[in-house]
Amino acid sequence: MTLIFTPLGIRGIFGDGIDSVVVEKIANIFGRELGKGSLVVVGRDTRPSGYILDKAVVSGLLSAGVNVLNIGIAPTPTIEWAVERYDADGGIIISASHNPPEWNALKLIGRGGLLLHPDDMERLRERFEKEEFRSVPWNDIGMEEVVDVTGDYLEDLLNFVNIEVISEAGFKVVLDVNGGAGAYVTPYLLQSLGCRVNTLNSSPGIFVREMEPRPDTLQDLSKVVVATGADVGFAHDTDADRLTLVTEKGEVLSEDITLALVVDYILEKRGGGSLVVNVASSKMFDDIARKRGAKIYRTPVGEAYVAHKMREIGATVGGEGSCGGVILPDFHMGRDGPLAAALVLEIMASRGKSISELVSELPKYHTIRANFPRKRDWDSLKRDLISLGERRGMEIDLTDGVRLSDLEVWGLIRPSKTEPKIRILVESDDRSKAEEFLREVEKVVAT
Repeated sequence: MTLIFTPLGIRGIFGDGIDSVVVEKIANIFGRELGKGSLVVVGRDTRPSGYILDKAVVSGLLSAGVNVLNIGIAPTPTIEWAVERYDADGGIIISASHNPPEWNALKLIGRGGLLLHPDDMERLRERFEKEEFRSVPWNDIGMEEVVDVTGDYLEDLLNFVNIEVISEAGFKVVLDVNGGAGAYVTPYLLQSLGCRVNTLNSSPGIFVREMEPRPDTLQDLSKVVVATGADVGFAHDTDADRLTLVTEKGEVLSEDITLALVVDYILEKRGGGSLVVNVASSKMFDDIARKRGAKIYRTPVGEAYVAHKMREIGATVGGEGSCGGVILPDFHMGRDGPLAAALVLEIMASRGKSISELVSELPKYHTIRANFPRKRDWDSLKRDLISLGERRGMEIDLTDGVRLSDLEVWGLIRPSKTEPKIRILVESDDRSKAEEFLREVEKVVAT
């Protein structure tokens, strides 16, 4: 039985790590931390186990004397937005995001719609391990209200972007929601923006492809974009905080491109500012920041790290390029796939260029990602990776995992925070150099 308690959430395979008993206790502790009479927003993605965990989460919160605004199935960004929009004290997202369908998870949100700071998550873990959960008296139990907030979220989105310029363009779009919560929002958003929309894999809870929208999982979307003469293809993960793009030519773009397009556009409109990305995001963000006269900051991988850094410095824009996650504080403080889709359309319409033309103007890097089963102790592997960097005369950054870099290539090797894997990312403006360095890293990781 494996429950993965990370700084970014609590994950496990349903029935073998995470179940109704576990999540009820976590919700109870979280509710007691917020205090009796607090208001917590609860929402979930479309995983079948989410229905069961929803009941347990609500039970745990009510038993702590906390009131619940249950918004049902909704994208993660909608839940984060709702915490801020309805002035709630916190929120609980029931979603394992890009993990396989047998997994589920809890993501905890504080005031203002930010994921809990990792320090707060660590304190909650300690209280869970000490079994510090108990119910309030019968006459102090909280109350639940079930509300559909999708209409309010869509209205705020439409008011945020330039609906007129997008509608005039009359785009044709193909959207792959892969049975996820994005099916409840993004098709309607695109239609309201004047797009002709073809939606793939839109039956909630039926997952046709792998959860993570990567170039190797989106070949069906690519074919439909070309066959229908669409202007662009969009793909979400199960909770729709991510967005991957497909060009009108059928090219599935790397995850960094989504954030890069938005960052470049926002910094241009603002005349500079500040940008926060994680250490796994492409070097192109350094180039964009330099071009737009902006300052760039890098954090460990994970939305919570990025969002809290953005709040700390008052960042203009940010996100996680490594997963196509856009965070725009003027809207809310979480990664937002539907917002990213609307902004990409706004960029295409306002600049009068195809998605391929826009991408061609970005800095060019070759990024390769790989995953390995975690076979040995991370500290031992970390020492060997540092030795590799020292032998090659590379700069070594230990912000999150081991980041090795020189003028020609950089790579990040780190243990996944959500799965028992070692994640590898390498990048260079020369693909052969990226592939060569990946082989070197793989030899170290595989031993």
